[in-house]
Amino acid sequence: MKRLFHPGGSVITGDDLADAVMHYAEALSLRPQVDVVDIPIVKETGLLGRIQILIGGSGRLVCVTAGSAQSELLEPETVDTLRHKALVGTASGRASWTGDGLDSPQFDEFDY
Repeated sequence: MKRLFHPGGSVITGDDLADAVMHYAEALSLRPQVDVVDIPIVKETGLLGRIQILIGGSGRLVCVTAGSAQSELLEPETVDTLRHKALVGTASGRASWTGDGLDSPQFDEFDY
């Protein structure tokens, strides 16, 4: 198991899941994209849960080995999806942003 530290705190997830998130975050940091990933976690209570994390851009993630009495948390489909996205170079359409529209005027009523 690994502990994944993100700007909002930290979570414990499976080794392969944490590695896939880190690999995808690295790939996104090399291009102007962000994405939201949804992974299973072990809550502080020991129960299973899920977390959605915004990764890419200038977000900071740190991953460390975490001792756990629980069995390894596995979700091969999610690992495969994250690895594929990292290799292909595309984030999901709903969460990708390329900076388009920055040159258009916005919030004119707030100009002083």
